[in-house]
Amino acid sequence: MKLKYSTHTRGFTLIELVIVMAIFMIVMIISAKAFENVIKISTRTLTSAQSQIEGIVGLQILRTDLNAAGYGLPWSFQTDPNPASYLEADLGADNPVKGLSADDFNDAPPNSSTAAPTPTAPRAVVVGTVPVTQDPIFAGTGMNANPGSKYLVIKSAAVAFNSSVGKWGYVNYSGSQSYIPKSNSAEDLVANEAVITQSDKFGNSAALHVLAMQDASHFSYTLGATDAFGRFVPPDSNYMPSGYITDPFGAKITNEKMITYAIKSFDAGSTDSLRMPFNRADYFVMRPTGNSMPSRCNPGTGVLYKAVIINSMTASGGGRTLYPLLDCVGDMQVLFDMQDPADANKTMTTDTLATLTAEDIRARLKAIRVFLLVQEGAKDNSYSYPYANANNVITVSDDHTPSLGRTFTKTDMINFFGPEWDKYRWKVYSVVGQPYNLMY
Repeated sequence: MKLKYSTHTRGFTLIELVIVMAIFMIVMIISAKAFENVIKISTRTLTSAQSQIEGIVGLQILRTDLNAAGYGLPWSFQTDPNPASYLEADLGADNPVKGLSADDFNDAPPNSSTAAPTPTAPRAVVVGTVPVTQDPIFAGTGMNANPGSKYLVIKSAAVAFNSSVGKWGYVNYSGSQSYIPKSNSAEDLVANEAVITQSDKFGNSAALHVLAMQDASHFSYTLGATDAFGRFVPPDSNYMPSGYITDPFGAKITNEKMITYAIKSFDAGSTDSLRMPFNRADYFVMRPTGNSMPSRCNPGTGVLYKAVIINSMTASGGGRTLYPLLDCVGDMQVLFDMQDPADANKTMTTDTLATLTAEDIRARLKAIRVFLLVQEGAKDNSYSYPYANANNVITVSDDHTPSLGRTFTKTDMINFFGPEWDKYRWKVYSVVGQPYNLMY
């Protein structure tokens, strides 16, 4: 059998191949561009989602601490504390940020060699401002916070990170021996926890939380000694109800109970003690040194930190432990809703607590509002931050009191965040806390 080949069979011409390849390349280019856009959008969405998740977690910690302001704080002392034994923060100048010291917000001396300030009733909330003369973070000199940014201090038994925080118990009165009852739950106080005790005495028909003290140098003790039933027994009669307290009308209070608050836990066998009868958390925005910032963050932003003052009389006592809560933060402003001193039925808003005593703050503070300027996502060269007024690009406050926060102009944004500031998405986070613990 012979095979016959068609004389009409032929391949593609060179021109046809060139045309097909050109069409194919065009399709590939279009597809690649579309895929690139999808990747960019996906990356922006993922980064933004990551920022939002970090924000939820970090801001919830802040909100919890705002609500806890004043919890377990003594309003007065049984006797004047020894300034060598009742201490607070001891960090020195320009620490933790340039231009400010944590020691500036003390209500007790920083160390035993310094007698000032004389220990006074601790203020539940204190606020400061990074001096306007400081370089902005964008200047890149390290450990900076942007000038004008706020520094917030919260004092409370419940603002540290340890297993003892939030625990409390009554000290029951007994004719023979007082003790701390047990409820057989996870909330029970346990051995080696350092505690303070307060008694509710009365004056001018109002409760006064008086810090019980064994003497001028001892205002706390570590749980250890127990009775025959395994209940903790305070080591001194001053930490126990007397059974002789009376109400404002002179009537004897037969069910007197003192309250014990756990502050922290020490290792078994430790002879360490508390340096202050509360815990303290400082909130601020700072750019850490080195390359620890995420690369996506604008070079003018920093980290929102919670710094817990180390509550110990050991060598590290008075220092601080840093906890990063939120990246890419450019500014923090703090406002306070206060009872109007001229009219108890009115509320006023202010950005300062200067000159107010601990009692003033307890009586007047109704809410704490924190505003954070935060970068969402990463830099996007195809994006341009929208603004209608170069003199009012973004306000770190609320709509009702913009003058009390901070308004960034276009010039401010350039000075703080560089000439490409508008390639970032900026958002103002608002966190509100109501310190109910100040009311009782």
